[in-house]
Amino acid sequence: MKKLLCAIAVVALCVPAAAQQYIIVDDELPILASDVDQITYEQDSQFEAHLLPSLLAADPKTKLFSDALQLTGLDETLSNYIYADYQAPSRYYYYKAHVRNEVAIYNAQRFKNFTMFVETDDALAAHGIITLDQLKAYAKQVYDEAFPEDASVTDPKDRRNSLNRFVAYHILPHGSTYWFLTFYDGKMTEKFVDTDMTDINTWYATLMPHASLKCSYPMGNERGIFLNRSGLKDGPDKYGKQVRGAKVVPANTDPDDPFTQQAFNGYYFYIDDILTYDTSTQEQLGGELWRVDFKTLSPDIMNNAVELRGNYLVDDDLYNADLSGKNGRNYTYSWDCMENITGEDIRVQLVARRAHAEFWCWQGDEVDLFGNGGSVNIKLPPLPAGEWEIRMGTNALETRPSMRVYLNGQVTIDSLGMTHNYYGAEIPFNEISIKNEILDYMAQHFFQVTPQNGGWFLVTDLTTGEQILLPQDPFNLYESTVASERRYRGFLASEQDIYSFVGTDPATGDNLNWNDRAGNYREQAKNDVLAMLPKVMKGPRECLYFTSSGNAQSFYDDYSGTIVRYPLGRIQTDGKSDNYLKLEYLPVRIGSNNELMLDYFEFVPKSLWDQE
Repeated sequence: MKKLLCAIAVVALCVPAAAQQYIIVDDELPILASDVDQITYEQDSQFEAHLLPSLLAADPKTKLFSDALQLTGLDETLSNYIYADYQAPSRYYYYKAHVRNEVAIYNAQRFKNFTMFVETDDALAAHGIITLDQLKAYAKQVYDEAFPEDASVTDPKDRRNSLNRFVAYHILPHGSTYWFLTFYDGKMTEKFVDTDMTDINTWYATLMPHASLKCSYPMGNERGIFLNRSGLKDGPDKYGKQVRGAKVVPANTDPDDPFTQQAFNGYYFYIDDILTYDTSTQEQLGGELWRVDFKTLSPDIMNNAVELRGNYLVDDDLYNADLSGKNGRNYTYSWDCMENITGEDIRVQLVARRAHAEFWCWQGDEVDLFGNGGSVNIKLPPLPAGEWEIRMGTNALETRPSMRVYLNGQVTIDSLGMTHNYYGAEIPFNEISIKNEILDYMAQHFFQVTPQNGGWFLVTDLTTGEQILLPQDPFNLYESTVASERRYRGFLASEQDIYSFVGTDPATGDNLNWNDRAGNYREQAKNDVLAMLPKVMKGPRECLYFTSSGNAQSFYDDYSGTIVRYPLGRIQTDGKSDNYLKLEYLPVRIGSNNELMLDYFEFVPKSLWDQE
C-alpha cells in the first residue's frame, strides 16, 4: 500500500470558504489543497505483513496450515486486496422502492477480501497430523475418494490436487467478522427465524471449485458458529440428522469479539476440528433444504454486509432519501463489477437494500432490480450431486414485472408474473393483485364490448348472446392508455357501483341489471386464471419478520398472501459443474415501475420436496 507524503509550503492565501479543498493524510487533520506544494509516494515496507498469508505465517498456532497454504500457491491468491482498474461510475443512485424514496451508493473502491477457517496445529495433532507430509496424506485419502478421477494430480498448485482442495475449502471469497458469518448478531436477529423449528444457517461457496460450506449458529446450550453442522439446538433436526461439525473457537480476549483475527484483506478464525468436503459431508449437505439469502451469492455484496445490516430497528424518512448512512446504507453495483451476477441491459439497476425489521423479507434485507429490459444471470451456489428443486422467495406486489425463467439455459417457466400472490378460494377478489389479468380474461371470454355513437357501449354476453347497452365501458378498454390502472376504481375491481352493469335492452329499451351476472362471471374468470398460474407457495413457516418491539409474524401466516415462494424448476447436477439461473424481463404492464425483488432461494433435494 502506498502512503501519501506531503511537503507543505506555508503560503498566505485568501480563498473563499466554499471553494476550499482539503487533503487528508492517514486520518490526520485536513490540509488545504492550496497549501500543498508537492506530493510524493513511498512504498510501505511493512504492508505485506498485514495481509492474510503473512499473519497466518507469523501465528505460532497455525504453522502447519500456513505451510500448506504456501505450498498450494493459494497464499498468492490471498495476497490480493484490490481491483486496481475499478472505477465507480458515479456516486449515488436514487430510486423509489414501492412507496419509499431511497438512495444507494457505489463503492468508491472495489476490494478483494477473504475469510479463512484454520485448524490450529493442536487440532490437527489430535488427529495424528503433525507434519506437512502427514497432512498431504490425509488430504489425499479424503479427496481421492471424493474425486477419484483426479487422484493422479500431484501438482499442489493444481486446483484438482487433494491438498489444494483441502486448503481452498477453508476459504470464503469475501471478508466477514464473526457476527456476520450468519445473520445472527448476538442481539435480536435470531427473530428472523423460529429457532424452535430451525437453526440459524447460512450457505457459502468456497475457493474450492464446486464446494459449498454451511455456517450455523444453534440456539441451544452450546452456542457459537459451527461449520457443516446438522441438527436443531442440542439435538437432531426434524429429519433425525445430527452432525456436530467443526466449531469456531476463541483466539483472543476481546470481550466484544474474541474470535475474529483481522488482516488488511480479510479475517481468519481458529476451528477445533478438521474441515473437509468429503463424501459423507457431500451426502449430508445434499440431503438438506438450503435457504440461501440472495446477498450471499456474490462476494461483492457480502463485502458490504456491515452497512447492509445497519441499524435494522430504525427506518429512514419515507419521503426523503437518506444520504447520511447513519442507519446503514443501500448499495448498487455495475454489472461488470459483481462476481457471480451479471446483467445484459444497462436499463436495469441492481440495488442491495439494507435490513429493516418490519420489511416483509427474510433477514429484513433484499436485492431489487429496477428498470425494464434485458435479463440477469445468477451463478447458483455449488450443490452436491443429485436432483434439486429451486424456489425463489419474494414479496408479490403490483410493481413486480413478469419474467421468463431459465435453468442452465433451458426455459422452465415461459411467463412468471411476479405479482401473483398465494391464492385460495377464500381470498376476496379485491385483495388479489392480478385484478387486471382477471378483467382481461373476462373481456376476452365472457363479454364483448363495442363502442356506440353518443358515448354508449354495447356489451354482448359471449355465453348466451344477450346484449346490454351501458353508459360507460365496464372494462375501460377504450378510455385511455392508463386504463388498466383506472380499473381498480371500477365496479368489477372494487365491488362498488361506480362502473356497473346497469343499462338498457338495445332492442326494447327496457331496464336491465347484469350486476349479478357480471359478478358470477368474474368469479369464474378468477378461478380460471388462478388455475393457469404457475404454482405459488406460501412463505416458509420458520421464516419471520418482526417489529422493532420484537413481535414476530410467520411468513406462512402472512394475512395478505404476498409473501410467497415461486418454484422455478428442477435441475440434475453432478456436483462438479456450475449451475445458472437466468431471469429475462417480459413486456411490462401499464402502470408498473418494474421493481423485481430477489429475497432468497431455496434448494430442495428430491428426498425432501415431496415431504412438505
